[in-house]
Amino acid sequence: MGGKRLSKSFAISTLFVCMSVPALELDKSQPTLALVEQGCAYGRGAMAIESAKADGLNNLRLFLQGEVSVSFSTEDSALIDDQFDQQNRDLLLTGIAAGNIHADFSAPEIQGDDTCVTVRLTPALDAGFANNNDGIEWDDSPVVSVVVIGEGNKSTKNALSARQAAEQDAFKRAISQVLGVMVKSGYMQQSYSAMSATESSDDFNLQEIATQSLSMQSQGMISSWNEISYQKNPNGSVTITLDVSVERQKMEEKITRLIKSLGQPSIYVDAQLPIVKTTFSNALADMGFDLASNPAQSSVILDVKETQKVTPSGLQLDLAATVLDRAGNRYGSWHNDPTFMTLPNKAGMLNELAAVHLAVEANQIALKRQLHTSVQTMASRGGPIRELIFSKKAAGKQGQLYRLIGAMNGVSDIKLSQQAGNIVIQLRSLNDASDLAQYIEPTLRIHQPNYRSKLNVLNEYQIRVL
Repeated sequence: MGGKRLSKSFAISTLFVCMSVPALELDKSQPTLALVEQGCAYGRGAMAIESAKADGLNNLRLFLQGEVSVSFSTEDSALIDDQFDQQNRDLLLTGIAAGNIHADFSAPEIQGDDTCVTVRLTPALDAGFANNNDGIEWDDSPVVSVVVIGEGNKSTKNALSARQAAEQDAFKRAISQVLGVMVKSGYMQQSYSAMSATESSDDFNLQEIATQSLSMQSQGMISSWNEISYQKNPNGSVTITLDVSVERQKMEEKITRLIKSLGQPSIYVDAQLPIVKTTFSNALADMGFDLASNPAQSSVILDVKETQKVTPSGLQLDLAATVLDRAGNRYGSWHNDPTFMTLPNKAGMLNELAAVHLAVEANQIALKRQLHTSVQTMASRGGPIRELIFSKKAAGKQGQLYRLIGAMNGVSDIKLSQQAGNIVIQLRSLNDASDLAQYIEPTLRIHQPNYRSKLNVLNEYQIRVL
């Protein structure tokens, strides 16, 4: 599904739409409640699809206007009244009438002679129709309170009861919702703009990245919570509604660290010629990047290949820089124009060529943009590669260890291998090694309750477990 604008007038669709009584459903899988309805229209093709969208929105309009009634549980009715209050309804109705409401539409489906589309509608204030943040403001208050719904099933693998799993789900939703408020307030974007002189790439979603980064750490930012309702479902799962208090300062500190890692990544320059390495390092430092003394301390590695070209006119320098991570994954590249300058082929000219090429403003801008884009790509994939180096005794049953680490929030791309008598797990995580170690410890206690693991953070990207 994707947010799109419905520009067709409802009047156009009156001949095609099969009017039906709304059979609304509630989508509680996201932090923001959504109304879900299906619209259908007779026929095939683009006009039928637009008419089906119009039918679904019209059914939602009838519900929002109170012209039709739908039977919901007391809890669901309270949620609707809370998130779709009169101000929200008025905004949504105005948008529907004007034909510019933003909604999510599913791919069309054929049902008999009809074309049907599912329409998903969130509160207008969440969709950007107003500056109000559902009553939540990002001000100087030390605590931000949100009401969220969590759902969970008993997890033997993670040693969680259904209630505990539902609470964990609610905490993550609370963090996600508060992050949404931060984005709307402009706090995150202003901070990120201060760190980066380049625009974010089209597929980079700072809020999504931040949610992923903080998913491990939700309880560390939650000061308290109160249970509003508890429901045990027939399938054994639990649905719980909590009033959660999130500590503003702790969240800001985490976001500041994340934004700094994206805007000012630590870079290790790997070049064959010392002068090229020095020149690149100095240029990157002047651009505001942090420099790492070795690959293990870096966010990314800038692998520079230098090629001296001797032409009839003199000496030229071809520079090709590739942005890599410690595992060798490639995220971007930069290349200079060697013909920009030619110097006499004699001692010392190579140094001059390297300095001149990196002093050119256009080259600096292009290199900086490529580095930022590469770091954003890395973040979008789940973060830098981290390594957990286990002794065989600490690793225990490798299959179970692999499953438990893979089930942790905020980690992805898990790979297990044996190296020099150790069990090495590579994974992606936006959390640095210190934070990662903190959240791995409980998992290791579940893995081997009778074995006390010792974790040692070797550097920003490696953790040894004995």
